[in-house]
Amino acid sequence: MHNDQDKLVTVAELNKLKSEMILLCNQLYSDDISQSKNRLWLFKNKLNNNETFNDFGFLVSIKISEYASIVKEYDSNVGNKLLKLVSDYMIRYMKDNHINFEIVRYMEDNFLIFIHGINEEEVEQTILNMQRSMENYKFKHRRKMFNLSFSSAVMQYIENESFSSVLDQLDEKLFENIM
Repeated sequence: MHNDQDKLVTVAELNKLKSEMILLCNQLYSDDISQSKNRLWLFKNKLNNNETFNDFGFLVSIKISEYASIVKEYDSNVGNKLLKLVSDYMIRYMKDNHINFEIVRYMEDNFLIFIHGINEEEVEQTILNMQRSMENYKFKHRRKMFNLSFSSAVMQYIENESFSSVLDQLDEKLFENIM
């Protein structure tokens, strides 16, 4: 009987340890400014050791318009608030529209969204609708109002395809969309 009680304590301790490890992993893989995941999560969970994709779906690159000039004119705190606002908006939009997604803050003003379970036309329409609805959203800093806008590009990726190759093609499409 005494032995069974010791096992229960051990199981309870293991469950607590497991919960703490999950919390630590969530913190380790989360961006420190936005509610999105970070690059470490991307390399650990979406890519194989040889930096190829471990699944398939659509990759969307989102680049915030005029982010660098906003940070230059004001400061990085305003830039960070803008990043958080845009990230929160995109996450809420995707959830509200029941999209199966993961979002990563990849670079300073660039987010990557992994989308699964819908076709390319639906992905493009979702991003276009999100972009249009975001244009109506205002970001206010002191007395200055900013329109939130971004450029985007969509690429389909397949399992074992090179991440850098897809990212290069995505960057080209993004550059074309900005022009």
